[in-house]
Amino acid sequence: MKYTFTFLIISFLFFSCKEDITPSYLEIPAITLQTDEATEGSNSHGIVDAWVYMDNKSLGVYELPAHIPILDEGPHEFIIYAGVKNNGISATRIKYPMYERFDTTLTLIKNQTVTINPVVTYKSNIQFEMIEDFEDTGIEFTADIISDTPMVFIDKTDYPSIVKYGQRCGGIFLTETDSIFKAATGSYLDLPKGEDVFLEIDFMNNNSLRMGVIAQNSLDLIEHTPYVQMNPQAESSWVWKKIYIDLKEDVSVEQNATSYEIYLLSVIDPDNTLGKIYLDNIKVLRYQ
Repeated sequence: MKYTFTFLIISFLFFSCKEDITPSYLEIPAITLQTDEATEGSNSHGIVDAWVYMDNKSLGVYELPAHIPILDEGPHEFIIYAGVKNNGISATRIKYPMYERFDTTLTLIKNQTVTINPVVTYKSNIQFEMIEDFEDTGIEFTADIISDTPMVFIDKTDYPSIVKYGQRCGGIFLTETDSIFKAATGSYLDLPKGEDVFLEIDFMNNNSLRMGVIAQNSLDLIEHTPYVQMNPQAESSWVWKKIYIDLKEDVSVEQNATSYEIYLLSVIDPDNTLGKIYLDNIKVLRYQ
């Protein structure tokens, strides 16, 4: 009898003290970008992650769409940052520093889902050093002397299945005889050293494309080896992609540089008889 009584007491204490672990859920289907198209260009983006904070404490980084269990309820302050693949590499995910965070207050209810669709903008102190959306009469990139094929306009009227943003995009076509494309920004870019500088590019391609930096100092031009490559896609399943290229290190390495150019380089890939590269919404961003 003594042992039975003791067991009943222990069982009562265990179940009465057991914590309720029923979660609430936060669902984030996607994060979208809102822009002033006249000054900031297209709202195209490559946001893949949500960096989620509740009451100033990190809940983690979640690939979108995200369904997040939270062991809490009631009203809470949430901060959500848009995450991207730095230099297009899946293993290097970052909060994109050029986007504002998204702030909201949500009321969590246990065993129920609260759904939000955050909208972010570019930060107000971002300077667009260059925007090439191929909607004007000229193209921002000037062909190099070694280039035997140009960058041309692709019009939506003629190629509605190719042009996704606006009325035009840029096109590069490579063959066995016209096998090299190289072009640099036509104007020198004023880019700060030791600060965040990013290049954004929308692309769709069946041939590899490389990107590099040229530094201008008082004596000469210094061309850096291309350090980011946009790999080719199978034309049967190709899609428009966006890449965020971190230029901070490449810009900062030349301490005596007074300005910079961005260059693009492509050579016909082995076993490719017709290389096709489509580009749009090329932006160079820095802080003011």
